[in-house]
Amino acid sequence: MKRLTITSALAVLMAATASMAMAQDWSFTDGAGNTVTLDNPPERIVAFSSSAAGLMQFGVNPVGIFIDESASGKSYAEFDLSGIEVIRTAWNELQPESLLALDPNLIVTEYWPRTQSYSGGDQMSPQGQFSGVAPIIGIEQGASILGLIEAYGELAEALGADLDAPEIASQREAFEQARTELTAAASEKPGLQVMAAYASDESLMVAAPAGAAELQDFTNWGLDVVVPDAPEGEYWGILSWENADTYPADVLLLDDRSGDDVRTAVENQPLAEIIDAVRAGQVGDWPAWWIRTYGSYAAELEELTALIERSEVVTQ
Repeated sequence: MKRLTITSALAVLMAATASMAMAQDWSFTDGAGNTVTLDNPPERIVAFSSSAAGLMQFGVNPVGIFIDESASGKSYAEFDLSGIEVIRTAWNELQPESLLALDPNLIVTEYWPRTQSYSGGDQMSPQGQFSGVAPIIGIEQGASILGLIEAYGELAEALGADLDAPEIASQREAFEQARTELTAAASEKPGLQVMAAYASDESLMVAAPAGAAELQDFTNWGLDVVVPDAPEGEYWGILSWENADTYPADVLLLDDRSGDDVRTAVENQPLAEIIDAVRAGQVGDWPAWWIRTYGSYAAELEELTALIERSEVVTQ
């Protein structure tokens, strides 16, 4: 009888141990160094627009997407959003009730170390108001778009995605080929200077590469990207149109987040002709801050490579 009791106790202990092993906590550390730990892997995810794209390429679909005027819908334009609720607001006007209605287990957004802020508004942080809706993870928007995509891959893998799935591997290979071709094109054009900018009727804003992950990638892959005189930590060096030729530019890349608005502003500005790149017709798109997938990056690199191949040094 005593032996039976001991045997029964061992069986209960083994069953309890197995149950505990199956119910291990889910944990992930984000780009700001904050660790989120949950009792179970999150199944209902709400994501900022660019974060949604970063996850969806790996087969992780959120139940909801929130986007404001600080971001571009181009981030997720390649995906079918059927069954996913999209919440659009002005910047900093998202309300917790909108996300609560989606009953999320996790909020995924982006952390910007340059400003120590999270995409989605002032309260979108582990200490902000939205942390009461669900735990918040911020993927670091830092020094490389490729690094950013890989960080989303790490999160997706933690959520159960297979990063070696054939479709994912194919997109990654296409990206690698496009990067190789851009590097080769850049090496064939020594001295070619590339300037990225935003334009309005009043001014030309030259992008500081240190503030744009894709421009840092382009620099690392061989392009000579203009570095403007900009205050420390700022994203732009701002010029009046009368001084738009301050920096030598053989190629001009224009911010395309909002479609053709910036290109139209340049085309309608007579003083734009003082920029060597404009006068030479060597103008293309700058995919400013919106790329989050291997597929969209490959497509943009292919267009950039074609522009570099047809451009020549025209500055003095």
